[in-house]
Amino acid sequence: MPEVYYYAKSENVSNIIDCGFKLSTFHNKEVVIDGEKKLCFSGLINPKDDLELYKSSSFRCLKIQVKSGKCFVADRFIYEAILGKSKDMELYYKTIVPIEQYRFGSYRLPECLITTTILAGEASILDKRMDSPVIYSNSEELYINNILQELREQYTDMDNSLLYYFLDKIAYFTKFDRIENINTGTSVFKNQLGRTYCVKKPDINMFCKQV
Repeated sequence: MPEVYYYAKSENVSNIIDCGFKLSTFHNKEVVIDGEKKLCFSGLINPKDDLELYKSSSFRCLKIQVKSGKCFVADRFIYEAILGKSKDMELYYKTIVPIEQYRFGSYRLPECLITTTILAGEASILDKRMDSPVIYSNSEELYINNILQELREQYTDMDNSLLYYFLDKIAYFTKFDRIENINTGTSVFKNQLGRTYCVKKPDINMFCKQV
């Protein structure tokens, strides 16, 4: 069975482990899966996907064993972006896939939609030191790194361009000094501490040709 994570208030943990918890009581969403409305409550595929709760002393992280076919993954980032815009909810529903079909790093903020009651014995407290290690820091970091790697494969000057436009934006709002030579396409940014950053000015036309 898939193993997912759920944060519960510390005072409720013992009762959840001993008695489980009912979907009808703990659900926080109603979603459409394969054309059918389903109640569900949200978990995580990585306990560090919510660092605030991970570090909190008021919550405990539970590992939950979920029956196959009763757990789906959706992109919560899209859900939060369209919250209150019911006409766009279909965009979120289209991200819902069975957990076995989810490819790690596909969603920026994946959430597990658990559509069943959790029985006694199916939840246990996560031991952050002793439990099986998670092979990546968190889903958001993996998602961003995957996109950057994909773009690096498409655009040979990707890293230099990212650095240039990042420094360019900082220089616009702060007291960064900038020296540019249009003829050679070179730029030097200098911060208030005297630290210099040497980058080439990107050729936007080259990017357009690669699209």
